[in-house]
Amino acid sequence: MKCLSNHLHRNQMDPKKLYSYFRLVLLVMIGLYVSGCATIVYRSIPLKDIAKVGGRYPVGTQNYYLVDKSRPMWFTDDITGPREISVKAWYPADQRGLVKKAPYVDNQEVISEALSARLEVPNALMKRAGDIECNSWLEAAPAKGKFPILIYSHGHQSLKIANTFQAEELASYGYIVIAPDHTYDAAITVLANKRVVYSKSRLPGNNHRPSEEAMIERVKKQLTIRTEDVSFLIDNLLQQFSSADNFMANADTSKIGIFGHSFGGCTSVMAAYSDTRIDAVFGLDAYFSPLPEAITSRDMNKPFAHLGQPSWGSSNNYSVMETLAKKNSKVSTHFAVEGSRHYDFTDFSQFTRLTKKFGSGKISPKTIRLIMNTILLDFFDYSLKGGKKFNPQAYEQVYSDLTHYSY
Repeated sequence: MKCLSNHLHRNQMDPKKLYSYFRLVLLVMIGLYVSGCATIVYRSIPLKDIAKVGGRYPVGTQNYYLVDKSRPMWFTDDITGPREISVKAWYPADQRGLVKKAPYVDNQEVISEALSARLEVPNALMKRAGDIECNSWLEAAPAKGKFPILIYSHGHQSLKIANTFQAEELASYGYIVIAPDHTYDAAITVLANKRVVYSKSRLPGNNHRPSEEAMIERVKKQLTIRTEDVSFLIDNLLQQFSSADNFMANADTSKIGIFGHSFGGCTSVMAAYSDTRIDAVFGLDAYFSPLPEAITSRDMNKPFAHLGQPSWGSSNNYSVMETLAKKNSKVSTHFAVEGSRHYDFTDFSQFTRLTKKFGSGKISPKTIRLIMNTILLDFFDYSLKGGKKFNPQAYEQVYSDLTHYSY
């Protein structure tokens, strides 16, 4: 596991480029704001709504909080108390139970105020994301039926809503998607009673990097906490579904899949190895390097697919993936997407083409969205619903940007 700290930094946005870009945008917008042009501030960066879903079910969504009294909140001594997790679920809804549209960002006012204070910018600038419309209906009545469960794990310092496009699409086709904020590893988490918690997993700057051994140890601890979060979510579902009067009552707990982006993809693989209740795993430009060799050298014995950028540079990331894929006795496929970059495999590039300036690749937002939605759905239909045979080669005939590798 060489140069681990370099792997973590290589696929993040260039901090200097990102800072310069945001500084320019904020200066222009703050100038408009203080001059009284609030309307111009709100419209200065037009954002697109979440794309319409393709499935037959309306999408319901609920938010809830869990407390795991058996685990500490975090692995450092300065944080005490039991582990608390904020969770969001998307699920197939009944057409007759649609009352109130859900916001893209939950607790918008709390998050806006918190980030406004943290970034020292006007609150109006932070509220812009509140205008984004999604497909979900808040606390909608669940549709009748039994639906497989998919757990989504977000990336390092990301959020549980980072792949809302995929979560809503999958829910519309008959899946219950459950996403936790991995508290203190998520960028920001709003817990019960509107308590705001920021990430404690920020990586040190280039001038203050710890030793390689210290970095490896820290990442292993974070991975352990994340993996335990996943198993705790499954425990909760198994305890609740038989007596629940909400979407949990429709959960088919015998069919569970998991997917995640970046460090969330690593979490997904680790959870699939360690929890026998997980039946299939999918990674979105996953960060495989932290996986222990003792894990990747074993047969996962579960369907596995990965969708990512063509290369992770000099990182050993894809060699680790190939090791686990070759050891796996079930379907193992990797799809490389030409013209893509790390954050194209989240909602990041979908809202505005301005992201081309500081982090997304050349591939069009619509194309990468269709690739992700199509392959994710087909893979889980095959793995969890007994759908048509998963044929990786067929996607190359539809998407010229795609190359597949089967192991």
